Amino acid sequence: AERAQAMGVALKRELGDALSFTQPQGGLFFWANLTGAGGKLKDGGELAKRAIDQGVAFVPGTPFYASHPDHSAIRLSFATAGVDKINEGVARLGKALG
Repeated sequence: AERAQAMGVALKRELGDALSFTQPQGGLFFWANLTGAGGKLKDGGELAKRAIDQGVAFVPGTPFYASHPDHSAIRLSFATAGVDKINEGVARLGKALG
């Protein structure tokens, strides 16, 4: 719960309205959508490539769709990283987003 809460706070702080999500009540992941707000990137696959350059990895959401994939969807894990690493990773993700 602590890691999920920390990731939600960090995502709001670092990505603002360029990302929409519902705070998870359990589980291991955030499912989120890039909104393109402020002219920011809206394609999860492209963001994944840019994120690697910032030293952080996540899974774009498109492989999880049987048909009609949502290219704005991303899946972010909070399962194994501590709060400090979550904050660092989300800050890097924000840099990748531009």
